[in-house]
Amino acid sequence: MLAKSRYSTFINDLIIEVNEAMMQPISVALRDEDGKICCKAEKKICALSQTFKWEGLNDLPYGVYMLECSQGDEMFSMRIVKRV
Repeated sequence: MLAKSRYSTFINDLIIEVNEAMMQPISVALRDEDGKICCKAEKKICALSQTFKWEGLNDLPYGVYMLECSQGDEMFSMRIVKRV
């Protein structure tokens, strides 16, 4: 599984792109600059789907986060910014 955010900034939701969907669900988390998990979710992806939308992030404060996507033993992380 290789997954990443389509954009490096977001406002209220993120679009996550998945290159190789496996049968296991994908876990996604956002960590703040102190490394604390601010929110997390688990999504099941069908083999035909290449993206999913993580909604409900409007309560997060504006700032810099680390997006972590994991599935099984694989993990990907990237820096992402919530903007106005």
